[in-house]
Amino acid sequence: MICSLTSVHPNDQVIYMKDGRVITAEIISQTAFKMVIKLPDGSTKEISKQDIKRVAFKEAKTPEPKDKTPVGPPTPTPEEITKQQEEDSKKQAVLDEKAEKRKKQIEEAKRNRLDIFLGTGSGTVNFQGANYYDSVIAVGSSLGQDSGKFEIPTEPKPKSGKAHSLEIRYSWNRFVGELGASSATSTATQSITGIDGPSSGTFPKFIRGNYDVSMKHAYGNFSYSVYPHPKYDIRPVIGYHQFWTKTENSNSLTLGTGVAPIFSDQYFGIVPTSIAEGLKGFSYGVQYDVKFEKFEIRAGLHILQMKGFGTYDRQLNAYAPVSGQTQAEDITVYNKWVAKGAIIDLKFLYPWKYGVSFWMGLNSMSWTYTMSETALSVGNGDSSGVDPQSYPLGKLLFESLIGPGALKETKSTTIQIGATYSYDFNK
Repeated sequence: MICSLTSVHPNDQVIYMKDGRVITAEIISQTAFKMVIKLPDGSTKEISKQDIKRVAFKEAKTPEPKDKTPVGPPTPTPEEITKQQEEDSKKQAVLDEKAEKRKKQIEEAKRNRLDIFLGTGSGTVNFQGANYYDSVIAVGSSLGQDSGKFEIPTEPKPKSGKAHSLEIRYSWNRFVGELGASSATSTATQSITGIDGPSSGTFPKFIRGNYDVSMKHAYGNFSYSVYPHPKYDIRPVIGYHQFWTKTENSNSLTLGTGVAPIFSDQYFGIVPTSIAEGLKGFSYGVQYDVKFEKFEIRAGLHILQMKGFGTYDRQLNAYAPVSGQTQAEDITVYNKWVAKGAIIDLKFLYPWKYGVSFWMGLNSMSWTYTMSETALSVGNGDSSGVDPQSYPLGKLLFESLIGPGALKETKSTTIQIGATYSYDFNK
């Protein structure tokens, strides 16, 4: 039906073309894609309907109604035609101007640049590891001990340490790829109080030492500009991250004041402790860059989905010199984690010269844990010989009862200053 020719309106019509021309002719036939017209000089011409803006139909030669009321729209006057042409030309000019402006913006936003970031500063790592394991061990050992032995850890308060970062960013047109690494250190003092000692007696116990926490982070990101612009750029981003966190407490000492009321025997020793954690996984988020006259802001939000493991190893070696008794305790834990969190990164850049910029940045990372599996090994021994605690009981306490309730959040916050070198391959 589309391909069939249909003869319509044998009278002359006014045809307004998209290029501004106005043609008065008789429409002989038309299809869905073209129209054949007859010009006033008797010649015929075929035109494409894609080039036609509109058609004004003149009065058709139909039988006149009894009231002789004109049928069809009135024929536009030359003044109306001229006015319409002017309006159409203005609208088209505005559209052309917008299209040209956007084309220029896209062209100016094209990039082929390599950026290298170096930064240093201070940061704080609030690692859940030390306090989490000490809390769970405290409850578990208290339930499994006799003679009223127990211990209560206090939550450590981290102190700021050093932070460093390196990032390489390559930008090509709409695509941006990043590789980077960072490190942050922190120190916290941990204290544990309770009752402990050899099988012949119990002593008030006090353990105190400093945890040195180190967190290392390596990552890669890939993003794509959804609306390229020379002044601002917003890009969805996906990435891969890996974290290594380690805590060492090799200077921790334990001291017991002896048995009341004489307090003749003293209980003392060392408690070296080591905690390590490894997490890796993917991220998704958004990055936003905006340029002002004197500086530039780069911000990013990354949602983390990670898996990994955690290990805990504490060895207690103590001695009561008057009674001549010793106590040894070794606790080893291996956990599998599922972690979810976020990274917020913010940089303020000030361009200098020779491709060098100076920047100041804030980075905040945090995540929470879900325990998936635990392997536990607990051994106690002294001069009288005490059997190890039950492995199934300890595993049950970790995985189902005590462990999930003691989980905390790991956080890291750093503030850094640094320099950036940019090499533009287009120049």
